[in-house]
Amino acid sequence: MVTTRFAYICRPFAQGLLDKTRALNELDFNKHQRARLRESVSVDVRKLCDMLIPDARHPQVSVAAAEQAAAIGVDLGQETWHSQTRFDPKRAVFHYEHVNPVSQIVNALTYADSVGAIVQTLSDGLRLAWITKDEDARLTALGYRHKRPDPGAAYAEAGVVLLPALPDPGHDRMDRRG
Repeated sequence: MVTTRFAYICRPFAQGLLDKTRALNELDFNKHQRARLRESVSVDVRKLCDMLIPDARHPQVSVAAAEQAAAIGVDLGQETWHSQTRFDPKRAVFHYEHVNPVSQIVNALTYADSVGAIVQTLSDGLRLAWITKDEDARLTALGYRHKRPDPGAAYAEAGVVLLPALPDPGHDRMDRRG
C-alpha cells in the first residue's frame, strides 16, 4: 500500500520518471544517449530514496547489523547513507543496500504507463536495508551485487536475515502549508 507521505514525496519525481522511461521506450536515441538517460533515471531513484528514508519508509536492518549497531547505541532504522559517517566514520562496518537493485527498479519503471503506476512501482520496489560489510561481501561473492531476480532467495543463500519491516511512517501526514 502506498502511504500518503510516500506518494507526496514521490510526486516531484514521478512525472519526470514517467517522461524519461517513455522516452527510453519511444524515442530513437543512440547508444550514448540511451545510456545517459537510463543513468538519469537511476540517479532519480537513488535521490528519491535519500528523501524517503526514514521519513516515509523505514530501512530494514539485518540481525547482524542490528546487533553491531546496538553495541554502539545506534538505531539503524533512523539512519541513512548520508548520516552513516557519524557512527561508522570509514563506512567499514555497515553497508546501506538496495534490497531490490536500482537497475531492477529502473527496468520495472519502463512498464509503467502513468504517474500513479510509477508511484506504485516505486512503493513496491524501493526497499533499503542496513547489512554488515561481511554480509555484503557474501552477496557479492554469490554474484548478487547488481542482479537479484529474487532478493529473498539471494539473502537467504548469503545467510542474511532481515528483521521484519516496519510499516511506512507518515501514513496520514501531509504537507500542511497553505
